[in-house]
Amino acid sequence: MSEDAVLSLQSHSTTVDYRGKVPVEHLDYDYIEKCKDVRYLEKILRTLRSGEEGIYPHLIKFCESHLEKLDPKSRALRKEMPVATAASLSKDEWSQIEDELKRWQEETKKTETTLKHQSVFDDPVKENMPPVRGSNCFVPLSQVKKIKKPSKCALPRDYREWDKFDVEKECEKIEEDVDKTDPPAIINSGHPKIKTQVDTSLLSQQEKLFLANREKDKGNEAFRAKDYEEAVTYYSRSLSIITTVAAYNNRAQAEIKLEHWHNALKDCLSVLELEPGNLKALLRRAVVYNHMGNFHMATEDLRTVLREEPQNTTATVGDGTEACSSCQRKGKKILIQEIEEADNQTDSDNKAHKTGDCLNY
Repeated sequence: MSEDAVLSLQSHSTTVDYRGKVPVEHLDYDYIEKCKDVRYLEKILRTLRSGEEGIYPHLIKFCESHLEKLDPKSRALRKEMPVATAASLSKDEWSQIEDELKRWQEETKKTETTLKHQSVFDDPVKENMPPVRGSNCFVPLSQVKKIKKPSKCALPRDYREWDKFDVEKECEKIEEDVDKTDPPAIINSGHPKIKTQVDTSLLSQQEKLFLANREKDKGNEAFRAKDYEEAVTYYSRSLSIITTVAAYNNRAQAEIKLEHWHNALKDCLSVLELEPGNLKALLRRAVVYNHMGNFHMATEDLRTVLREEPQNTTATVGDGTEACSSCQRKGKKILIQEIEEADNQTDSDNKAHKTGDCLNY
């Protein structure tokens, strides 16, 4: 192809149809060499590889080298490689892979064995574990129930004997038999005493983390069951093992439910010491301030939250600043109820956040 023809074709490069078929005239060394359009060169290369216009190995190689100069990272230059197998790898590479897999397998088994036989479940530490909920309910089974056959009385045989039948006396006998039956099961509705401190002197750091998360999860279950006192106890047990922002935040919300304002305020302050600017702690502290009559501080906390999250539906009551001023004038309560559950929020967590109740898992 002459140079004029190539230049005339290049002059129409701006109107190249990337979706249409590549003209045969463009499958030329001169055209490919002078073409600077990477996208169109990729299309030419795909056409050459397809063999629609014939098979030209040297032209394909020339097009690949020219495209590599313009764009070394072009997707068209990527070559599909089969999945690596033991036969395709060298002996050293395959032995390295085997060693890494064996090392990973040994570490996994070691961790699993440690968790199964950890000292949390040993006898010296069992005394720190709380009893199973409802385990203090018992039924007296030691008494052997004596089967007493009811005495059979002869039925009256004629009308004269029916006249002598005492109905009231027979009713009294029946009532006495009912009173002599076994008493009902004794059920103690009170909660057993659960220690708020856990002895961690025999635990490793991994065991402490495992046990702290488990105690926090128990607190979350108690909170969902609306047993807020028990939730506070389990959160306290978790904090006695490892202090975490989530456990402090959750215990603060449980204290708010119990209207223990001073305890809730302490937990909110502990969260803000560990993580300054924690929005959930600020929201809960605003609730506490509001109930304690400190409307100015409640307003400041809500403003801080709204500056970080202007679309926060929990903090937005009116325009945020009017919420506490209306509380001061009319004595209304602001309902801000949240409990963190997990760092990764799911759709259900987002829904709970809008309604005002969620947990920090």
